[in-house]
Amino acid sequence: MLQKQFTVDFLQHKMKENNGEVPQYYIEHSHEAIIPPADWELVKLEMARRKSLGRCYSGNSVFGARLICEDCGGFFGAKTWNSTNKYKRTVWQCNHKFDDKKHRCTTPHLNEEDIKKRFITVYNGLIPSRDNILDDCRCMLDVLTDTTEIDRKIADFAQEAEVVAGLTKKLIEENASNVMSQTEFNKKYKSYEERYTSIRDKTAKLQEQSKQRKDQADSIGAFIFELHDIENPITTFDNKLWISVIESITVKNNGTLLFRFRNGMEIEG
Repeated sequence: MLQKQFTVDFLQHKMKENNGEVPQYYIEHSHEAIIPPADWELVKLEMARRKSLGRCYSGNSVFGARLICEDCGGFFGAKTWNSTNKYKRTVWQCNHKFDDKKHRCTTPHLNEEDIKKRFITVYNGLIPSRDNILDDCRCMLDVLTDTTEIDRKIADFAQEAEVVAGLTKKLIEENASNVMSQTEFNKKYKSYEERYTSIRDKTAKLQEQSKQRKDQADSIGAFIFELHDIENPITTFDNKLWISVIESITVKNNGTLLFRFRNGMEIEG
């Protein structure tokens, strides 16, 4: 962003914050980014995902808030076993496994190496169908990014809200200048108020729907970016790839993992 400030007095070199007095400009690719743009988009995507979860969890590991227990729907967390001897190891286990003594979660614990190996196997299984998957994802993006109808409805509600606000103002002015039944005034005022509140709530729902579609489109975009760039099977686990393509994993009672990718695909492994 250029001209965030501008010089008011050239002799005294006095600067002022630009609040629209002079034009401002965005310049892209003017210098090397501190954080690669693709990584920054991925960070924003992950921040949005965490915010949407609406519950507390640890973000110290790439597996945090992604492994879900089939029994209770809770997250798996890292647990340290045999912490005081040479057999010490870290496993992932349902955080609520022992909350209910009578109905304990039956999902098994997992070790990180096993999770990584299964992810590599499942991801490599996508590569032979890569082109078809990418085509499907692009079609989904076209649908998600077309918010014409939502935008039209929001604009219609904005006009309706303006009309209601005008009627309310006119009613208040009429009540102040003329003798008017207060019962009738309160009845009309309440009617306008309820109508305005209804419009506001409907608009908020549409805006949230638009945001959810954008977040979903960004999520699919990240998946496309990674799948497009990897043509050959992977041999090692990559944290960035994991974050880019995996939405969540449901751990089943029989030990099977249901991988849910950011494009909506579900594959057992």
